[in-house]
Amino acid sequence: MSLAQRLARPELLDLPPFDLGERHGGYGADTIKLDANENPYPPLSGGDLAAGLNRYPEPQPAALRAAMASLYGVAPEQLLLTRGGDDAIDLLCRTFLRGREDAVAVCLPTFSAYAHFARLQGARVIEARLDDRFDFTADLLLAAVAGEPALKLAFICSPNNPTGNEVDPTEILKAADAMPDTILLVDEAYLEFSATPSLVDEAVRRPNLLVLKTLSKAFGLAGARVGGLVGPAETLDVISRALPPYPLPTLSIEAALQALQPSRRAVHQRRIDRILAERARLAPLLQQSPLVNRIHVGGGNFLFLEVESPEVLAKRLVELGIKVRFRSNAAPGGVRLTIGTPEENDAALDAFEVGQQSRPARRAELARDTRETRIAVAVDLDRAEPRRIATGVPYYDHMLDQLAAHGNFSLVLSCDGDTEIDAHHTVEDCTIALGQALKSALADKRGIGRFGFALPMDETQAQVLIDLSGRPYSRFEGAFAASHIGDYPTEMTPHVFRSFADSLGAAIHVKVDGENDHHKVEACFKAFGRALRQAVAREGSPDALPSTKGLL
Repeated sequence: MSLAQRLARPELLDLPPFDLGERHGGYGADTIKLDANENPYPPLSGGDLAAGLNRYPEPQPAALRAAMASLYGVAPEQLLLTRGGDDAIDLLCRTFLRGREDAVAVCLPTFSAYAHFARLQGARVIEARLDDRFDFTADLLLAAVAGEPALKLAFICSPNNPTGNEVDPTEILKAADAMPDTILLVDEAYLEFSATPSLVDEAVRRPNLLVLKTLSKAFGLAGARVGGLVGPAETLDVISRALPPYPLPTLSIEAALQALQPSRRAVHQRRIDRILAERARLAPLLQQSPLVNRIHVGGGNFLFLEVESPEVLAKRLVELGIKVRFRSNAAPGGVRLTIGTPEENDAALDAFEVGQQSRPARRAELARDTRETRIAVAVDLDRAEPRRIATGVPYYDHMLDQLAAHGNFSLVLSCDGDTEIDAHHTVEDCTIALGQALKSALADKRGIGRFGFALPMDETQAQVLIDLSGRPYSRFEGAFAASHIGDYPTEMTPHVFRSFADSLGAAIHVKVDGENDHHKVEACFKAFGRALRQAVAREGSPDALPSTKGLL
């Protein structure tokens, strides 16, 4: 008998599985489904996502389970999908706790849901403490639970919420080794914002260790409520008996699958990097605030502050329309401040009396999906890095990298396209997506140069003239002898600049001559980057519009 079976409530082990028949096994998409009393007609709410809402979802959606398992580096049977992290915690408590005879351990201060769900089952909560710096040590936990014969669960948050402290994995494993008859849950909800390695590899081979994962934080899906438990398949099989028959809504499944597409990963990482950069920017500034006594910088997407007068601060924040979490139970005057967008963070700095004057950020992120391509792109016109491009067409990657480098802007772009046919759709759609992102980042175009460049490259000369007028027009003068450069078709070059003109809303004139086709194409992209650099450069008053019409 496994540890999970020994610890689980007997009533749960006696439950038969939900009678869903073979509904979700061995049937294709065209199966006639007359087994679950569903309405055969889709809802009238419209939209692509509404299709299929009249049907029950899979209990454990195979595609999503596989995608999340791949993300965390485990097998699908070693991941149990749940409605976010909170549901996973509740699920554990419902599986293993039988009222006052059972106990759980929490390490305070920490996430309040652990004790909340345990008390809902009537269980006793043993309160261990973190040390005076809010660090977790196995010795403090073991001392608090010493002599407890019915300790079923222990919860460890890594990084810790609300203090942000990163937790040494060796301390967790030390506790797990010393508590072989207790299941330890390591909550890694914020791990993507941390330098600490995950414990999923240990969890899948230890009977008393589970890891909680969620898409709420790093993947921006808090409203979808998608999470999971990672651990041995036999342990998850026991826990799954406490699940409802259809735990995840169809819309949440679809949203998660879209977010986890390989083409989206680079943009998600860019967002994480931006949050980490903002966390690093805010910390020293908030330390200068007359309202802040102490600041704790940890591994989450938040900062933990100890403020002088929380009542005064609370009133000020309400007046400014800013919400934070006050955590006086964690420390006197404790405040957890989530890292938001740079604009939101600047508003918070103003509230803490350390405001800085800054121009609005010029960034954009978008996803563009067609039947031929799935694209995600992020641009930042005021940063030169990072540049990460993966279109599936190596030479075109090189060209877009040259464009961004000479344009002096950050570009993260990834594409999953039908390059097995040829490069046409990928090159065209990536260009359209990038043009749309640049247009969005420029917003109303106030304070820019608007116009922009000629560039020699060995024997080649390329000239690019650009006007960010809002009126698309493209003109290309030049010819190529070679049909391809690598996998890149040279005939696409005029089409690329026409697509840029259409999606960016610009007049773009390109003229190139020379002998080497590689040089000629590259010179076009470099010159376009330089022209764009001039055109988007900030000039003069940030409110000035470079047009006598008053509109671009």
